[in-house]
Amino acid sequence: MGCLDLVLASIEFKDAYLAFIAECRDDIIATSFDIVIPLSAPETVEADIEELTNFRLGKGLPDNWVPASTYWLIEDNRRIIGTVNIRHRLNEALAFRGGHISYYVRPSERGKGYGTQLLSLALERCREMGMEKVLITCKKDNIPSAKIIKKHGGVLTSEGVDGPEIIQRYWIQL
Repeated sequence: MGCLDLVLASIEFKDAYLAFIAECRDDIIATSFDIVIPLSAPETVEADIEELTNFRLGKGLPDNWVPASTYWLIEDNRRIIGTVNIRHRLNEALAFRGGHISYYVRPSERGKGYGTQLLSLALERCREMGMEKVLITCKKDNIPSAKIIKKHGGVLTSEGVDGPEIIQRYWIQL
């Protein structure tokens, strides 16, 4: 593991983001994630990153969305390992599925501890934002994610059915 930093989505890393999307596109399409990952192309990447910035500021939010900050886990200031969304508050839909935090690690880097690092850094950002506790949800069959959440003090408080999936809700006291 190189030097890791959690940075706000920025045009500064557009080439790294395009490489990240190139690796992750099929995985993202095949799996339903509760995280905003624009499937950028070279001709849309700047507008997509600007949209993420606007979402953080609460501008141009789609209906039933809340302001959210998108961060990238950058290794050695050049490669995006993962991404995390921190939603500034919950609405009814996010209280059921999505929560305050959702994260994603690129497939080639899973199982190497990056998910743990990503969530640790995201929780630091939540503390900086003044949050006292956060909700994180995951599918019941996503054992690696549940382990990471529990490692950070996540307490399973409920489960719910969403179509064919069982969604678990974990609260973490900050």
